[in-house]
Amino acid sequence: MRLTVGKDPSNIQEIKDFANWLLDIGEGKVGGSSNGEAIIDVLDDILINDPHDPIGSLIEFVYPLILENFNVTGYFQERAILAPKNEVVQQINDRLLSLFPGDEVEYLSSDNLSANLSLFMISLMPIYTPQMF
Repeated sequence: MRLTVGKDPSNIQEIKDFANWLLDIGEGKVGGSSNGEAIIDVLDDILINDPHDPIGSLIEFVYPLILENFNVTGYFQERAILAPKNEVVQQINDRLLSLFPGDEVEYLSSDNLSANLSLFMISLMPIYTPQMF
C-alpha cells in the first residue's frame, strides 16, 4: 500500500482499487477460470495503444518530461515500471539510459576478493616501526 503514501486523500480509494485489481490478476481472480491464459479488460487510461513503440509510450506515461525532472528530488521515488521478465527490464533500462545526456558508466562489484586484490590490499596496510612511536 506504499502507493498511497503522500497522496491526496481523494485519490487514495482509486489507488487502493487499482492495487486490489493488480492483486486479483496475480491471484487469478480476474478473467474467469483459466488454465494459464485469461482475457482481462484493461482500463483505457493505462492501456498502451502504440504498436510501433510500446516501450517509449510506457516511459513517457510513467516518466513524463523526464529530461526536465531527472534532477528533481523524489521524481524517481514516485514512479516505477514493473516487468515480469528480466529481458523486458533490460530493454526498458537501456531505453531510459539512452535518453540521458553524457556517457554511460558501469560500476562493477564483487562478492569475493581475488588473490591479487587481497595481496594488493595487504600491501596498502601501514607498517608500524618502533621509530614511529
